[in-house]
Amino acid sequence: MQKGKAVVLVDEEDPELTESIELADTVDEWMKECKIYYPSSDDPESMEICYSDMECLAPKAYLSSTIMNFYIRYLQRRTSATDRARCDYHFFNTYFYKKLKEAVLKKNDQESLFGKFRRWWKGVNIFHKAYILLPIHEQLHWSLVIICIPDKEDESGPIILHLDSLGLHFSKLIFDNIKSFLREEWKHLNCEGAPCDLPIADRIWKNLPRRIEEKTIAVPQQRNDYDCGLFVLFFMERFIEEAPQRLKKKDLAMFGTKWFKPEEASNLRRKIRTLLVEEFQNATKDNRALDHESLSSLGSQGERIVHPIDC
Repeated sequence: MQKGKAVVLVDEEDPELTESIELADTVDEWMKECKIYYPSSDDPESMEICYSDMECLAPKAYLSSTIMNFYIRYLQRRTSATDRARCDYHFFNTYFYKKLKEAVLKKNDQESLFGKFRRWWKGVNIFHKAYILLPIHEQLHWSLVIICIPDKEDESGPIILHLDSLGLHFSKLIFDNIKSFLREEWKHLNCEGAPCDLPIADRIWKNLPRRIEEKTIAVPQQRNDYDCGLFVLFFMERFIEEAPQRLKKKDLAMFGTKWFKPEEASNLRRKIRTLLVEEFQNATKDNRALDHESLSSLGSQGERIVHPIDC
């Protein structure tokens, strides 16, 4: 049977169901040969996603870095499109924390290493941000760090929050690494004098390394051992929806074990897959349109004119 042709049905078959299955199979074959570039191939920070990357969205599977980073980019783009100022949030991807540890923990040539490490946030003063979101992946488990730069009137230094849906990661070690990162960046910025227009009070800034606070946050717990990545992404999504423009200590009351129902985070698996399938379907439509265009775009000698495509 040729793809795209009419299907001959026996009496007991449901025509609409069979047709939809045939169409889905055809689309899937196209998608399995595709790579997409999210959010687009024109974006200098686009990420490549293969159809096979969606295998980790199957039931009871652990999320990969590729899928985690896709949804982080999705949240980042959605946040930028809201009424909030574009500079409110800064998102690091899943590879950042490993590089952070390499840069701040090695004693030899630390200054040079940290200088190279700063390329990760080139052109961005992280102390101007309200929130820095940073996924942690260690020991086959995901958790989340949120660095909060509080309201200037709150007379507080940065507050590091650690959210863990299984309580497996050692918060103190993570806090120490993040504080080392903030101290090194503070020292680097102070080499050229205190930055202008900081949302941090001057007297706090002068003693910043001693004014960094840390807090392990009580959050809803997952009911299995494979949804940790989904919980990290849902922590991010829920926090973005509910966080004030700048955190005050009283706002920490928003968290708690009743912050949301665990199944809300687990159900994110289906949403992410739906988003990705839509991206691949759009890519295959573009691919077919370009194929059709290229067939009719022949040079004077009959050679095919090749058009760039995303998949």
